[in-house]
Amino acid sequence: MTPTDTPDQNGDEGTEVVVYELDEWTADQRGALEQRLASLEIEHQWETPEGSEVQEGYEPGQTWEVGTDLVIGEKDEEAVDGLLEEVENPDSLEAVDDDGDSDEANYAVMSNLYVTADRLKDGPGDLALAGAFFDAADAARDIAAPFGIDGEVWRRVQELAAEISRSIEQEEADGQVAGHAQRLRDVLFGYV
Repeated sequence: MTPTDTPDQNGDEGTEVVVYELDEWTADQRGALEQRLASLEIEHQWETPEGSEVQEGYEPGQTWEVGTDLVIGEKDEEAVDGLLEEVENPDSLEAVDDDGDSDEANYAVMSNLYVTADRLKDGPGDLALAGAFFDAADAARDIAAPFGIDGEVWRRVQELAAEISRSIEQEEADGQVAGHAQRLRDVLFGYV
């Protein structure tokens, strides 16, 4: 793949085109690129390596099967570079987009917050429980809503966890800490 800047064939000043030489790509890869270009409505054309534009319906096969050079407007270069990367390295996207592990990790954080709040409501004066709750609240503060929990509910969970942490730090009465912990536990009960 070699991008090359050339002046627009119409001679329009200020407009440049970029040519990607995709002769090393398979027809399937160029077809996958064609689908992405069409879905994003990016203006483009396919040319032969000799510079002849491939017209749909005039040559046998699809335009991307006959032509191996992709011609786009300079304004679309960044978007097309991303599409080329997608087609050339499809596995890299799967690794980035695989949220299964992060969903499980977020659920584990929520579950741990529930357990510590449940225990804290019964033992608000226990310093070890308070420390465990601080750790759980800190972890929950930095994650997005776990799978299956509404964003507004998760924000409320984070607010309640912060409120409990403040209550413990300010050494509020055990009854108040226990009440806050009970409210947090009740909100999380339906999600764990």
